[in-house]
Amino acid sequence: MSFSKTVKDEILKKYNFNMCSKSVIQGIILSSGSLIISGGKFSFVASNENENVMLFLKQQIEKCFVNTKVNIIKVVKNFKQKERYELSVEGEANEYILSDLGIIVNEDGHNSISEVGDKSYLKSREQMTAFLIGIFFGSGTVSVPSGSENLDKRTYGYHFEVVLSSESQAEIVSEIFSSFDIFPKKVQRNDQYVVYLKNSDSICDVLSLFGCSKVVLNLLSEKVSRDMSNNTNRQMNCYSANADKAAIAAVKQIKAIETLQNTIGLENLPDTLAEAALARLANPQSSLNDLLNVLENKISKGALAQRFNKILMLANELGEDDEK
Repeated sequence: MSFSKTVKDEILKKYNFNMCSKSVIQGIILSSGSLIISGGKFSFVASNENENVMLFLKQQIEKCFVNTKVNIIKVVKNFKQKERYELSVEGEANEYILSDLGIIVNEDGHNSISEVGDKSYLKSREQMTAFLIGIFFGSGTVSVPSGSENLDKRTYGYHFEVVLSSESQAEIVSEIFSSFDIFPKKVQRNDQYVVYLKNSDSICDVLSLFGCSKVVLNLLSEKVSRDMSNNTNRQMNCYSANADKAAIAAVKQIKAIETLQNTIGLENLPDTLAEAALARLANPQSSLNDLLNVLENKISKGALAQRFNKILMLANELGEDDEK
């Protein structure tokens, strides 16, 4: 089961659609409907992969437009495509519904098509929320990182989008989201327009707005666990990197000390450098902090590092002299 279907099914279970909601019908038809003009008459077909969404649309149409006959059929075009469910309305009810929703507008006896529908169904916060849910039902998807709820294992990040047929639809959907302090981005994809979010907090805000409390709680819990795991991994990587650096530094110090030992002899070094050199030879894998303990903490870590830097410089000079 996809994560998008899980979200849509939770909305259908929890959101209060007991009353007639023309706003949600409007959203679904605008985002998943196709207009048909035949013999000067308008009709529409809504199509969706989620059977529950189509059954819900049927229920809402029959509730809001009494005595309307609604049919749903399952369509499988070929074995490569997922099965889809198509909803259609019988007879004159088509034009009545489309006119009532403002999708077709009669001006001077001529019908024209509106890409955004009747905005009178978008006045209240409840209507705007229902409209956005309808848009999401019709053409929306949402995905989360692999492992979240053990769903959508092929996904790699947070992503929410709705695909719309016109720029004006994308504009009105973005405006409505903005009224809820959610600010999506818009992009044109071929001949369609996509309104999308990639920020996990914004996506959780959308799901909360849609009434998906269970999904949101699971996502937040998963996000906290993932952040903690990432922090632990970063710390471990940091420790590992520091250990690698310390090991590389120790190897360089030992090589330098051996160079001095084979040339001028460690006994001819200043006492401070000789002491550091002998401590390193006796403890080849120890960190500077461990060497400080060997030296009974008589000097600071910075002072010990300076002594090794002097050893490295002196060995480098002697090596250059040998080459000459």
